[in-house]
Amino acid sequence: RVVNFAQAGLGAVPAVLALLLLTVKDVPYLLVLPVLVLGALALGALVEVAFIRRFTSSPRLVLSVVTIGVAQLLAYVEFQVPKWVSGDVLPPSSFPTPFSDATATIGGTVFSGDSLMAVLVSAGAVVALGVFLRRTRLGKAVRASAENPERAALLGIPVRRVHLVVWMLAAVLSALGIFLRAPLVGLPIGTITGPSILLPALAAAVIARMESLPVAFGAGIALGVVDLSTFYSTKDSRLSAAILLPVILVALLLQRGAFSRAGEAANASYRAVHEPKGVPVQLRHLKEVVLGQRVVAVVVAAAALGLPFLVGPLYQNDASLVLLYALLGLSLVLLTGWAGQISLGQFAFFGIGAAVGGGLAADANADFFVSVFLAGLVGALMAVLVGLPALRMPGLYLAVTTLAFAATTASFFLNREYFGWVLPEPSNQVVRPVLYGRVDASGDLAFYYLCLAFLVAGVLSLRAMRRSRTGRVLIAARDNPRAAQAYGVGLVRAKLAAFAMSGFLAAVAGALFAYQQGAVDAGAFPVTASLSVFAMVVVGGLSRPMGAVLGAIYLVGLERVPGLREIELVQLLTTGVGLIILLLLLPGGFTAAVLNVRDAFLRRVAAKHGIDVPSLNADRLQEQPADELHVPAVPVGSRS
Repeated sequence: RVVNFAQAGLGAVPAVLALLLLTVKDVPYLLVLPVLVLGALALGALVEVAFIRRFTSSPRLVLSVVTIGVAQLLAYVEFQVPKWVSGDVLPPSSFPTPFSDATATIGGTVFSGDSLMAVLVSAGAVVALGVFLRRTRLGKAVRASAENPERAALLGIPVRRVHLVVWMLAAVLSALGIFLRAPLVGLPIGTITGPSILLPALAAAVIARMESLPVAFGAGIALGVVDLSTFYSTKDSRLSAAILLPVILVALLLQRGAFSRAGEAANASYRAVHEPKGVPVQLRHLKEVVLGQRVVAVVVAAAALGLPFLVGPLYQNDASLVLLYALLGLSLVLLTGWAGQISLGQFAFFGIGAAVGGGLAADANADFFVSVFLAGLVGALMAVLVGLPALRMPGLYLAVTTLAFAATTASFFLNREYFGWVLPEPSNQVVRPVLYGRVDASGDLAFYYLCLAFLVAGVLSLRAMRRSRTGRVLIAARDNPRAAQAYGVGLVRAKLAAFAMSGFLAAVAGALFAYQQGAVDAGAFPVTASLSVFAMVVVGGLSRPMGAVLGAIYLVGLERVPGLREIELVQLLTTGVGLIILLLLLPGGFTAAVLNVRDAFLRRVAAKHGIDVPSLNADRLQEQPADELHVPAVPVGSRS
């Protein structure tokens, strides 16, 4: 039970290879099919063994982010396949097959052979998959492992082997789908692994509640019909993604049944965030601890204030961008880390804030603080509207819904053709402000400190909220919503407050982004950016605001460091390979690493003063291997 963002990439790599062999190398069709199937099987097995298996015990949240890194790696491989096979950078624009010239007339409509092959193979694959899952022993093992892997393992089912088979079959189905699709609509290299392919499939799966193959198959057909009907009636391909959000919302609102306990357990795994402990009360007033806290505060303040002088005038604008991404990351720390609501559409609120704030500043010449505040209010309102369905949807379904919202925002809400009155006119520039008629923030250095002030205000606001009753309610609702409701906690109000404040922070960051850029480009807010921001915060650490800052430094700042920006594929290394390696070494992100160093220091201080701190020692024993705990063995049947 995981959202696999690499699903399209698993099929795209072998499909591109097979299509190039068919069209460029003139390999016979019957020989290309084994290459397609065997390549997909091998790639699915490789990804499962090399990456997925290493995160089996991790929360589903972390595993989903790992699939983002895998998708980026596969996108790079997909881009390189044409070079390896034909020496060309781009694949051919068309892929004729032996069935392309064949036609059939059904009900007065002429269908090509490729269209009929796509229908027949897809229907046959669904039937075969249904028979496999319901009639074979391995298929029943797959269903049992998906329902409850721990219990399945206790019953003797080889869960790891079953997972390997699932990933191999998923890769084959994905490869077949892309291979059959290419002769009909072409192969848009570089975007085929993106949400343009993945999101409609996720929408069909959500309509089927991730359970029913026939419903998913029918929903996929219906979405395809709506997609093509929208395109042929409007001639605008961007509206195809926009229709997915209302379709998903309506389908989920019509589903009245309760979710299973297994589904609740899976969603709890998506919400799993390690709650860090503060400094123990016994050590809080010791001289070494107080001095250490002051030293850290001084170092952090000096680094933040001195960074623009360290990087120089040429990179001060990039430093401001890091701060804005950190402010955006704070919204995810609140919403996902504390409230337990999985949002894959935060960059959409960022874009809405940029459009509203930039439009007010450029077209209406509004005051800086008025523009930023109104942009934040619009972001909060949109976040609440998106969050309302979350009151009855588990985390996995909300994740897909917010991803659809990001696609709708990029293709519809930020489309000048439909919302040109919101976006600033291209000829009007978003001018940086002169605050109170005295402080000129038009320069990169002054604007950096302005962004830093907003980031500090955001961090302080989150800390105040975390210490308030609302913050405690959010944590309680995240960890055990049933118990929280039993104590009379108002979950609805707390969740909506989290959505509102999260949207406000993201939109404020977007409004500042409009001032930082000096203009608003509607194409600067793609769906993939929401996934990157989500991965950024998970790598930084979802438990504390510090994670948003560290994640922004890693994702945005590292690739802008002088000397690194010239390195080819540095973005892939900081989000693809680097993302997987970091999550493998630091499942809790950079924040967990920092807190581990802090706890090691506190243990040394406690040992020096002879103070027993059970919480620090318990954490250490919990992480220690079982064979190092030196628990005395007790013979079976012995009496005390």
